[in-house]
Amino acid sequence: MNSLNPLGRGVRILPVGLVLLAGAIAPAHAQYEDPELAALIAEIDALSARFPAFTPFPWTEEEGQTAFLYGDTKGIIHHIVSDEGRLHEQWKSFPLEGTVREIFAEDLDGDGRYEIVAHTTGLRVYVWETEKYELLWESVEENFEAIHAMVIADVDRDPAQEIVLCANNKIAYYDGIEFFREKEGRDFIEPTVMLIADVDNDTTDEIVTNDGYVIDTNSLSIEWATDGFGYPMSLFDIDDDGVPEVVGEMGGAVQFWDVEDQREIW
Repeated sequence: MNSLNPLGRGVRILPVGLVLLAGAIAPAHAQYEDPELAALIAEIDALSARFPAFTPFPWTEEEGQTAFLYGDTKGIIHHIVSDEGRLHEQWKSFPLEGTVREIFAEDLDGDGRYEIVAHTTGLRVYVWETEKYELLWESVEENFEAIHAMVIADVDRDPAQEIVLCANNKIAYYDGIEFFREKEGRDFIEPTVMLIADVDNDTTDEIVTNDGYVIDTNSLSIEWATDGFGYPMSLFDIDDDGVPEVVGEMGGAVQFWDVEDQREIW
């Protein structure tokens, strides 16, 4: 087993500040002895920053391989493995309800193997395991009227990660093992991006939405609101104090917000 763990959207805080705003991820890949493999991983990372329906798959069967997932225009997800420069399709899904808006590769249940999570323009969420690629969940019974944004994180400190979903203008947590709805917020929001991190130094993670809200992960109540953080949006510890600032593009300009002090700093 080889766990490459390339940086992607599953990482909460990106170590290079303006990667999403620059349109490419530029992490250090010096740990990979093969320069061609390191270059390929960097390219996959860059694509995942630009395209939500494309993401690295951070687990491969053998050394020297790398892998990624993408959704095509027909609503089919493909799992592609690169082995010494040769690409082969390891798996593809059935045609989904709508085209794929976002894909995630995350170990939801903590068993060491990654699950594939996706949501579509057809207002469905899908989860597959990746040993036999069996479908674990399709959100047929949820009857979503809109899915605005999604992120994967452990927001309740239990053994499983949660699918954090903003649907029908409210944030909800779905258990990463049994996929029931654990909690739902009350506030009306409409983000296209959500990030999760402790951005105010209170030892509890917050949900940061690019429409300008900072939401406590325990209570799902709004801690602070501003006019918006823009798009793209990322997190960057610009002053090296251990607490990330929010960085986003507004009106063509890059701006920074210090959530701890509840103010725009640049």
